[in-house]
Amino acid sequence: MVVDNRPQTIHAKFHYGPIDMVCLADEKVDIYVMRSAPYGEWTLIDTVETDTHGRVRYTIGENKKLPLGLHPIKLVVR
Repeated sequence: MVVDNRPQTIHAKFHYGPIDMVCLADEKVDIYVMRSAPYGEWTLIDTVETDTHGRVRYTIGENKKLPLGLHPIKLVVR
């Protein structure tokens, strides 16, 4: 969800299995957004790497900011 005048930050955590026993540390993750939901195409906005705890924190840059509203976001481990 995007609101006015706020940083657009994505938070995620990746781990193996249904419980958080082994995290995906230092893995590449592709971040996709669908700008014209529900029929738009997925667009790659960036690739980031998880930290040692399997976490990703990504702030969308000014040149890629999303308009106000709800936007589907998909994060895919390579």
